Amino acid sequence: MKRYIAYSVVLGLVWCFVHGTLSVNNFVLGMIIAPFIIRPFKSLFNFGMEFSFGKAIKKIPAQAKYVYVLIKEILKANIMVAKIVLQPKINIKPGIIAVPINAKTDIGITAIANTITLTPGTLTIDMSDDRSILYVHAIDATDPEGVAQSIRDDLEKYVLEAFE
Repeated sequence: MKRYIAYSVVLGLVWCFVHGTLSVNNFVLGMIIAPFIIRPFKSLFNFGMEFSFGKAIKKIPAQAKYVYVLIKEILKANIMVAKIVLQPKINIKPGIIAVPINAKTDIGITAIANTITLTPGTLTIDMSDDRSILYVHAIDATDPEGVAQSIRDDLEKYVLEAFE
């Protein structure tokens, strides 16, 4: 039941942003609609797992730090890709890199995979059967270990703090 309430609050806020007006009436309407949206997708979420509002609130600073790092990494990657594209002679070596990950939960793996994909110049294309390696296409794979190390150090540690 706690999960329904938590998701309803989040979807109530999303409803306000989609509607374009942040008001009590819109928020309440969003919370009323939310259970009807959550119910068909119940199998995708682990509703049997214990949920704590305290733990969720304690993760907010880590999630804010993750968003900050994500935006910073996206900006850095955009600059790097722009430099590559604007060079008179494009001298890149694209390739697929195996990146070992420490994330174990579905939300952690999804967050790191989406974070990699959101960063320009990289794209998560597959995951190993044992869920320990992500295969990433990089626009410049001249230093595959450096790319993998950058993903682990610059992105994954923040994902682990925020979502696991």
